[in-house]
Amino acid sequence: MTVLAGFSALFGAPAAQADEHVNLGQLSLRPAKINGTSGARVAAEQQAYLLGPASDESRCLDADLGTIDGNGTRVQLWTCIVNPDGSVPANQAWYITQIPEGHYRFQNVWSGRYLDADLGTIDSNGTKIQLWDYIAAASNQWFSVTENPEGFLRLQNVRNGRYLDSDLNTAGRDGGVVQLWDFVAGAKNQWWF
Repeated sequence: MTVLAGFSALFGAPAAQADEHVNLGQLSLRPAKINGTSGARVAAEQQAYLLGPASDESRCLDADLGTIDGNGTRVQLWTCIVNPDGSVPANQAWYITQIPEGHYRFQNVWSGRYLDADLGTIDSNGTKIQLWDYIAAASNQWFSVTENPEGFLRLQNVRNGRYLDSDLNTAGRDGGVVQLWDFVAGAKNQWWF
């Protein structure tokens, strides 16, 4: 319950620089400052955030610029980029919205598309994560958020019950694979901040 209350409080959280953290109880998130030249295609109506795996704090959840102009945009891990003015690229920034069902949607600032579990691979470990246009009532675009005792988030896809996971075989490099995987106790590659 702490994470839900804290996560809901994100929408009223004070603005901060990308290298600072906003602490909401035990939960620590990195606000994303977006400037007018960063490529954002979505109007800034709320605070944007960076998300990254606890297993490699130098990496951010990133929408691949090579495929960003359409549905199926590749979501990957990439070195977090902070510009000299403290802003971050819009393809690494995310709006977080709680929906009436109580779950969350993650919207990429650059494209306006949503974090989406590919329906073609959703029935197994390794489900592809991509960006897709908003689809009403699409539970493959919904995530339940829980906080673990260490203060990190676990993001569970509502459609298949698997967790957002940074693939261990591609960890530590740009272009790292982001997928859905069964719960693994103590797996920092399934912890997000």
